[in-house]
Amino acid sequence: MEESNKNKKFPFDELAKKRGYAPEKLKSYRENCKNVSHILKGKNSKGEATYIRIDLKKIKNKKQNEDWLWLEFKNPLGNPGWLHGDADFIVFERTDDFVFVNRKEIVAWCGSSQKIRYDLPFVSLAKRAKYRIYKRPDKKEELTQVELKEIKKLKSFQLWKK
Repeated sequence: MEESNKNKKFPFDELAKKRGYAPEKLKSYRENCKNVSHILKGKNSKGEATYIRIDLKKIKNKKQNEDWLWLEFKNPLGNPGWLHGDADFIVFERTDDFVFVNRKEIVAWCGSSQKIRYDLPFVSLAKRAKYRIYKRPDKKEELTQVELKEIKKLKSFQLWKK
């Protein structure tokens, strides 16, 4: 059975190579590199070697509305979520592209935008997680959904078409 041409033809690593990076997929999360799935090796404007740490969020639910992105404040164990990891950029895979945003910039936006309603009780249904803190029963995670149009306003926002 043939895989989807779109996903087979333009995976993340291939797009990174086309843009002049040497991607390295990390086999497992390292203790000194939390929430980093890829390292992109390249050169900066001065020709010096540079390393960009990426946390790639792959498509998990193909029925999910791609105009809304999930953000993780705390993981299921209650520890700091991937928003507070070591990645330089969070990359969200969508059907036709990859959305890049600087991790520190999105964390700052979460704290200053006044969009996310930290003042309201947690919600227990994913469909109600838009700008609200979502928690599943018996889990310590804290997540929210933000609309892509808000992320597009960030200075570091980039799209890589597949």
